[in-house]
Amino acid sequence: MQDATAAAHIIILKIVQNTGTVINLETRVYEDNEAIIADLKENKLDIIAVLSEDLPELMRKNVLDPFLIEIGKKDVYEHFVLCTRTDRQGSGLESLAGRTLTISSSVDSDLPIYWLSLLLDEQSLPNAEFFFSKIDKIQRPEQAIMRVFFSKSNACLVPRQTYQVLGEMNPQIAREMIVIQESPGFINGVICLSWTLTELKRRSTIEETLLNMKREAGGRQMMDLFKIHDFLPYDEKYLHDTFDLITRYRALKQAR
Repeated sequence: MQDATAAAHIIILKIVQNTGTVINLETRVYEDNEAIIADLKENKLDIIAVLSEDLPELMRKNVLDPFLIEIGKKDVYEHFVLCTRTDRQGSGLESLAGRTLTISSSVDSDLPIYWLSLLLDEQSLPNAEFFFSKIDKIQRPEQAIMRVFFSKSNACLVPRQTYQVLGEMNPQIAREMIVIQESPGFINGVICLSWTLTELKRRSTIEETLLNMKREAGGRQMMDLFKIHDFLPYDEKYLHDTFDLITRYRALKQAR
């Protein structure tokens, strides 16, 4: 949480430097959408990083404008993989019934569990909380993978990129672990602007600052911290599969 606040300060300071704007610099981590909507309506918020699962509701409220998409190093999208050890009996999803699962994501996103829930439903298997004997959610994907590697957990759900990098660094991981399922590509987060921020020159400067951030030492350090390789101008086409996942998961949740 402190890292996120510090990173937000870096972004805003760079924007202030480039725009020459005098503002009251304040960053905040929001716990719910209601608080975000309230601050946007009261013009207390100019820029916000939004998780994809929260974006549809906020867009329906007409309080923000999706602006930039965060992308990883090798792909615009983030893919998730469900992995286990090769020495386990069975290689299908059903073989994990009653086993332990460790989930991790590069951000505090629920997209991995959304995808897993739909995957279980498609195979007529129980909800994740009933299918697995225990589910742990941790912050670092590397730790989730190593827990499976050392047989401390039966399976892990992690970003594909992290799994591939660890396998390249330690070939034993690649030999002794196997991917059971791989997700389509999803977008984890979007940088948005308040709809009250209508001055075109200021918006253009903000966009230029963010798009050029990776070329500056402080900006590159912040982006590396959050595993953000670059930003792309927002286009809804990039979020088609992500929004479809969110819609199908919520329909499944209501049906149950």
